[in-house]
Amino acid sequence: MSLSPVPTSTAPRSDAPENNASDNTAPDGTVNHVFVAEDTTAARRLNKWWRKYRFWIIGGAVFVLLSVVAFVMSNSGNRSLDALAINNPAPAGAQAAASVLENQGVAVTATKSLLETTDALAQNAYASSTVLFYDPRKILTPTQVSELAAAVEENGAKLVAITPGPLTLKNLSPEISSAGTTAGSQLVDAQCENVDATAAGSIGGTGPDPALNTGPAKGPLLLYKGAQTCFTPNAKAGTASGGFLASNSAGDITALGFSGVVNNHNLDQAGNAALTFRLLGSKPNLLWYTSSLNDVPPAQTSPSFADLTPAWMFPASAWLMLVALVGVLWRGRRNGPLVAEPLPVIVKASETMAGRARLYQDARAVDTATRTLQHASLTRLARALRLGHSADPSVVVEAVAAATSRPSTHVHAILLGEPPHTEKDMLRIAAELAALEEEVARR
Repeated sequence: MSLSPVPTSTAPRSDAPENNASDNTAPDGTVNHVFVAEDTTAARRLNKWWRKYRFWIIGGAVFVLLSVVAFVMSNSGNRSLDALAINNPAPAGAQAAASVLENQGVAVTATKSLLETTDALAQNAYASSTVLFYDPRKILTPTQVSELAAAVEENGAKLVAITPGPLTLKNLSPEISSAGTTAGSQLVDAQCENVDATAAGSIGGTGPDPALNTGPAKGPLLLYKGAQTCFTPNAKAGTASGGFLASNSAGDITALGFSGVVNNHNLDQAGNAALTFRLLGSKPNLLWYTSSLNDVPPAQTSPSFADLTPAWMFPASAWLMLVALVGVLWRGRRNGPLVAEPLPVIVKASETMAGRARLYQDARAVDTATRTLQHASLTRLARALRLGHSADPSVVVEAVAAATSRPSTHVHAILLGEPPHTEKDMLRIAAELAALEEEVARR
């Protein structure tokens, strides 16, 4: 504990620390010092604890608050952030189209895997269905795409593929092929005999295409050729090579090269809504299939550690070990003997004493602090009684008892007694040690 026992004197000391002792003047003029340990009250200990750990407490509270907010936002209303998701109200989502179709009596069901989609097509409840197929990350393999096309044909369903790639088209229908890309335009007329496209009249949009992160006037859009090709961007200029919409001769497989036609941002522009509802709402059931990581086929065998390790790892590790060994042999030579050097600064004894007292106080080492005070008092008493530094403690006790006319047992209890377990007892012993030293000094 941070204690500085102040011996009683005949006059009050103005330089006594206020946090260590308070002065009470007796009627005879003597001063009785009442020792008070620092940070002994609950309020002071709480204040000190708060100043020490407040950064981590505030940081933890902010982290927990942000985690709760993120969890609530991610689970509020079961909303999704995926493009063209039927429960995503953002501009890139498709909640508007799905909600309108449901209000018109179309049963819209979202599927997240190829197996879930094919199983739904095989059920009687989905005997007459339209399948919206959207694979923005090109997860499905050609074999999986062929499996989807076979399931659609077997169950007499209709497939609308949003922005499929060339390999996907090849496995969906041999009658539809990729015709490159175009910068697009604000509005594109149908210019074909497809009844759905003719009813829409024209399509277009100014917002981003979630499949390409571009807009009709900002980046390329996908073009297709098929038995029926509609919405050709540059048909009037005579440079057209394909359109945004293409279908096979049976009309059961359709490819749409601009997914922005379906999203919430562009649904109300031009004939986007008419084309979307006619393509997706012609049958009583709509399976909204967006590929996900569930479609990634599992590995046949578990990879070994060597399979997961890059090829350069082992040569690089061997080289680093060689360099480390050379460094150890080069810099790890034996040093000479230790050389004593003077300290660059001189530390005052009072600062050392205060620092050690702070350590005792933080550790609540009441017994160690008391032993330190007793040992210091024994040393000063031995010097005052001219017994020398090497005098036995029992000899010092007997000499102090003779000098102060106190019982030896009483002096022994003060100087060599068992250390206390509470700060109050330690303060009492410190006061008794100070009184004992002053009594020996006055003899």
